[in-house]
Amino acid sequence: MSGTIATGGPARKRGLRWWAWTLIVFGSLTVLAVPVVAVVGFLAYVGHSLSETAPDQAFLTGPPQHPDAMTPLACPERCFGLDAADSMAVSAQDASQLSIGDERYGVGEFEPGTVAAVAPKVGEQWQEVGGDEECAFLPGNAPYFADGAHATSEDPISWVQTWQAGDEMMDIAARVFATTEEASRFMRDLHDRVAACPWQDLDVPAAGGLDTSLIQITAQAAIDVPDEVAAVGWVREGTPGARWRSYVWDLQRGNLVVQVRVLTDGRILEQDVAAFAELQADKLSELEPATP
Repeated sequence: MSGTIATGGPARKRGLRWWAWTLIVFGSLTVLAVPVVAVVGFLAYVGHSLSETAPDQAFLTGPPQHPDAMTPLACPERCFGLDAADSMAVSAQDASQLSIGDERYGVGEFEPGTVAAVAPKVGEQWQEVGGDEECAFLPGNAPYFADGAHATSEDPISWVQTWQAGDEMMDIAARVFATTEEASRFMRDLHDRVAACPWQDLDVPAAGGLDTSLIQITAQAAIDVPDEVAAVGWVREGTPGARWRSYVWDLQRGNLVVQVRVLTDGRILEQDVAAFAELQADKLSELEPATP
């Protein structure tokens, strides 16, 4: 029997379409890119952290600070009390500018005191470990230790607020002077003491939580403050480590001095603290003086 076998057209090749191969290649590249990006990101983070905490982290440069306000607010008697200092407390949003988000102590959690009740004991401890008497403002978180171990002033002082994130910390404190002139004299004295205390070599291996007994004191460049506000800033630093740098700004308006202090391992930069201090200076300039 004879017949014809139909062979049909050429057989089609089996396989994936072109767009499927494109998706496969794209997906493979994406999978490979993930660990690469992660490694690059990690190295960038480490490099950033090391550069910030490096011992040669440069200070800001600029005009020298001036301890006198351009147009001082005259207070022949007290324009401000400790209640005004409480108004200098900051919110979590304000503190986040320094990457510090946990309020450790709030307004009113510490009882106010006086210079004479606190400064002598701290001043004596400072001198016992080898600190110079004229540099006795160094250990404190309130602007009164320039009076040292022989302080007899009854000026009220307060610890307004403390914020903390790990080893890094920011706190705000205040001192109420009797008059503008007394507060201005304090600022000029503090300014002179900072210049006279470039180094302190203490007799303990880890005084005040520092990593070394040798600490350096450096005046900060001037910040932009309102005309009624004076500002004196300085940096304390030792060997790199936890809280190896302490940035301090004393801000004065009338008879009130408010101190902002930031302790950091270097991740909070001086420019961040300077910007924060400027905001606090603006807030200080907006306080309403008491009417006679």
